[in-house]
Amino acid sequence: MVGAACFYWLERLQPVFFALALLALLYEIWLVRGRARSMRSWSIRAMLAISLGVNAMVAGTWVFLWFRYR
Repeated sequence: MVGAACFYWLERLQPVFFALALLALLYEIWLVRGRARSMRSWSIRAMLAISLGVNAMVAGTWVFLWFRYR
């Protein structure tokens, strides 16, 4: 019973989680762009690229599963 209720609420809150993930990405991009060019090291750019890649994969999987199980 607890599992079904938890699943129900997680499903209902998916748009909220998706919006929070997008806002976090925008904030991260804003932080990196706000730095001076000389302070943007390759490691900061690599972390941003990896973060964008992981978030794109998660969002793509979420959309795929949403279409698959609807």
